[in-house]
Amino acid sequence: MARGILRGCFWLVLFTVASAVAHEAGASLEGPLGADDECEAGDGGAAGECSVELRQLRARSVKAETKDEVVAASEEGSELFGPNARGRNMWRARTWTDIAALVQFNESVQGPCVAQTGATCSTFACKASRGATDCVKMQCQCATGFCAQAGTCYPTSPTQCLEDTGGSCTVSACLSSQGDTYCSSGKCLCNPGNCAWKGTCFPATDTGGTCKAFGCDSSRGPSTCNQGRCLCQDGYVAVKGTCVSPT
Repeated sequence: MARGILRGCFWLVLFTVASAVAHEAGASLEGPLGADDECEAGDGGAAGECSVELRQLRARSVKAETKDEVVAASEEGSELFGPNARGRNMWRARTWTDIAALVQFNESVQGPCVAQTGATCSTFACKASRGATDCVKMQCQCATGFCAQAGTCYPTSPTQCLEDTGGSCTVSACLSSQGDTYCSSGKCLCNPGNCAWKGTCFPATDTGGTCKAFGCDSSRGPSTCNQGRCLCQDGYVAVKGTCVSPT
């Protein structure tokens, strides 16, 4: 009888100890798993509450995101200058720089340009539609700094242009359609920072400066780098290499 009682007490103690151990084991697993759930949910809890594995994973994720941000910032910064740079706050209206680009296109399509337009000026003056021309020996030739493509004179440099629109202001004022002009000795001339093209003044935006290796110098004024050249921003024109407000 006594032996049976002792045996029953032994099994009771053993069961109690086993239950306590199982409870502690469950608690030891529940803590990290619960902390892991908190880590996955977001901010919940201090860093010490997260498991080592998840904290390492989160650190690697943050490091990767930071690296991507740095690379993106570096790529964005590289576009501020260089041959592939895109200008910011540029003119939306047509500029003299746009017109000057035509000569490069025409040369690539039709070959090198020449001075002769093919038109004559024996009876009448050269047409304004031919661009910057001079009457030489009754032949309409392109003025210095221009060359003819398909009978029209195109500029050879975006920094070189003419100021005479060909319009007259002897009787009446210059037309608004001629652009930013002023009257001088009966001629409608472009104001500084503008270039005449087929009777109209267009804003000159090319400062003559380059930005292939570095950004545009602050002495250029409100300028921006576009494909390696320093151009004036919208609302400003280039006068002697500096971007200024139109007169």
